[in-house]
Amino acid sequence: MEKPVAEVTRFMQAIVPNCRAAAEEFCSHLHLRELQPDEFFVREGQVCRHVGFLQSGMIRHYYTNANEEVTRWMSLEGEFVTALSSFIQSSPSNHHLQAINRCTLWVIEREVWQQLYARHESLRELWLRLLELNVIGFEDRLYQQLSGDAEQRYLYFLKNYPRLLEKVPQKYIASMIGIKAESLSRVRAKLGKRIS
Repeated sequence: MEKPVAEVTRFMQAIVPNCRAAAEEFCSHLHLRELQPDEFFVREGQVCRHVGFLQSGMIRHYYTNANEEVTRWMSLEGEFVTALSSFIQSSPSNHHLQAINRCTLWVIEREVWQQLYARHESLRELWLRLLELNVIGFEDRLYQQLSGDAEQRYLYFLKNYPRLLEKVPQKYIASMIGIKAESLSRVRAKLGKRIS
């Protein structure tokens, strides 16, 4: 399978327009990793030593709380994926990253990433922009979790993450917005009646 140079470069240039040369060098170090459904990219307690570009499939970020799995986030095709704090700090991951379906990823090792990061200003800018987007998104979602009721949380998700709502199974959406699957069904039914 050919490396997704054009796709990764387009993604990176959409965030940092002047990073073409760095993106091409980055792509030259990618190697293929395939995950079967339910296989882990990284498990809780392992150190995450890779960043992956998800070419196809879906990866669930979750942790276990009192024997209940709580979905934090879902990574979809065309996105970078890693256990961020584990990758940055070389510390054990505090959550699992698990394939929901068959996934194809192009991955780069942490040591190689660090070398490229040190060499290319545009990669440092890209990393900063991605971290900013990640933190802003997390902050917004946390605010919604704490301040909104089930309907408000769902409407927020509908407005800001339509791609997730289109692709991700409802039980994971419910977990991400902090409600039970049955509650999400009721919210969707209620909203459906309003629209029709």
